[in-house]
Amino acid sequence: MTPNERLLAAVSGQETDRIPVVPKIWVDLAAQLASTGLKQVIEEPITALSVIADVGLDLDVDAVRQFHFPSRATVEEGGIVYEVNQRGRKLGPIDIAGGLSTKLFDGADFDSYDPKVMAYHNHWHPPEPAVKNLADAAQIAVPDSSIFDELGWADRQAVVARRVGEKLALIADLGSATMAFHVSMRGDMQTALLDIIDQPEMVHAVMEKGVAIAIAKGRYWLDHGMKTLRLNDSVGNMSVLSPEHWKRFVYPHMKTVCDQLHSYDSDAKIYCHICGNILPILGLLVDTGVDCIGPLDPLGGMKITDVRDAVGCDVALMGGVDTQSFVNSTAAEIAAEARRCIRDAGVGGGFVLGSGCVIPRIARRENLAALVEAAHQEAA
Repeated sequence: MTPNERLLAAVSGQETDRIPVVPKIWVDLAAQLASTGLKQVIEEPITALSVIADVGLDLDVDAVRQFHFPSRATVEEGGIVYEVNQRGRKLGPIDIAGGLSTKLFDGADFDSYDPKVMAYHNHWHPPEPAVKNLADAAQIAVPDSSIFDELGWADRQAVVARRVGEKLALIADLGSATMAFHVSMRGDMQTALLDIIDQPEMVHAVMEKGVAIAIAKGRYWLDHGMKTLRLNDSVGNMSVLSPEHWKRFVYPHMKTVCDQLHSYDSDAKIYCHICGNILPILGLLVDTGVDCIGPLDPLGGMKITDVRDAVGCDVALMGGVDTQSFVNSTAAEIAAEARRCIRDAGVGGGFVLGSGCVIPRIARRENLAALVEAAHQEAA
């Protein structure tokens, strides 16, 4: 099987020639492993895509996620990297130690009414909430395929696709549509959570726009041949929300994304990334129509055996290996942990071996290689 065939079969719940391996590699770890500067990743969108693909090829994993970054000009002063506009005005410091987003000085530099801004919304954080009321929520722009084409997404993705050929599957990113999207539009977690009690109508209104953006991205990538889609809601877990609030606010919107994209393309495969504890909502999550659930985060108290017992063969699973292990464990320990995950969830198919969340940028290459080797040894 090719990596793409192996991935599609696994997220469809089918048996494969071996368990596919998809560790959660983001641009920071990829840049470190490829000896590429983070400033280059920030400034050059093609580098943000290709550095992950190159590391995926080097490690011989089956698939990597693809994240489209905006082109940003930077200047470094006093050890701080700032984004600057075309005239050289500083827009704000870039979080080099974290998510590489720009903390804007002036909220006027974030225009949620602009579809180009909303295509990249998570790369900028204004000093005040982008959405303050229902009227603001109604005006959030939803980019379409013409915007994505104008931003060069398909062209850059085609470059990477030609580079990897059939050696590596590429996963398209839909971004966040539900709780994580609402948090980004409201500026911080506390404000967003209070909205659930104080302004529930606005929460739904914001999420409806997040859903529309995710669907637009999904249709775009499906049209360009990318069938595996990542839907993120990293804060939609039981450490943040009650099961009742998840059912009321997240479930209907996540279901809309799955229903719309599966209706648009019956070959679409959607995997949902929710960190932390999701055991109380596993049944609801399956009912949304997702094809695969990840990342089965041990740091959130998740055990693969519990998840598999709860969902049976109704949905595929992805992840399972503790992210801290990639820093603190030996390669032999990583391999042993990976083999346990495969035995606990991979028998009968429907499992993708990976990390419990994004792998820290200080992770050692030999530990990622051990993950791949474990999957190959189990198949031998």
